Amino acid sequence: MSDAAQRKPGEANPIVQLAILVGIFVLVLNAGFYFLSNAYFDDRVKKFGIQELARLSGARMDFGIFTVVIGGASVLAAMYPRAVAYGGSALAGAASLIAVPFAFAFGVVLPFTLLTVAGAYGVLIWRTLQGSRAAWSCLVAITVVYAVVMLFGAPKIGHLVDAGLWRALIAPGLLGVATAALTMLRGRFREQT
Repeated sequence: MSDAAQRKPGEANPIVQLAILVGIFVLVLNAGFYFLSNAYFDDRVKKFGIQELARLSGARMDFGIFTVVIGGASVLAAMYPRAVAYGGSALAGAASLIAVPFAFAFGVVLPFTLLTVAGAYGVLIWRTLQGSRAAWSCLVAITVVYAVVMLFGAPKIGHLVDAGLWRALIAPGLLGVATAALTMLRGRFREQT
């Protein structure tokens, strides 16, 4: 069952309207990126040589994947905010836990930080599902902070996992969508007066 508000008979479906708007936005963004990337890579060819053109189609494809994934997740968040909110948060916690063994190559601080974040996600999701307003607000806060950290760390993360910048930006984009979905659930956690 969808968490979205029920519509009246004869009313336009807002989810379909949102999906159409997101689809148009994704197409416009990709068209703009296509033309702007031409100018960017033409300039790079003049500076660094013809081998730069090999990266052009990869950058366009990565940007297309990024926009479609984030746009699709946004529509899903409108349809199923609870599933996207908790699923995105659980995915972030699981990814943090999976990254722990690999992070030991960079010292001991990062693995323990990732372990702490994974544990915090687990506890906060569990307590939020029990109806704790404080846990929900902490879950929103940790998700938005994780999204911002990963946004600014995307170039480094992309280099470490040998992925392009746009692929590395998918994770913070999905965390942003999960944050938006978590805030859509705020009505469940209203303070009792």
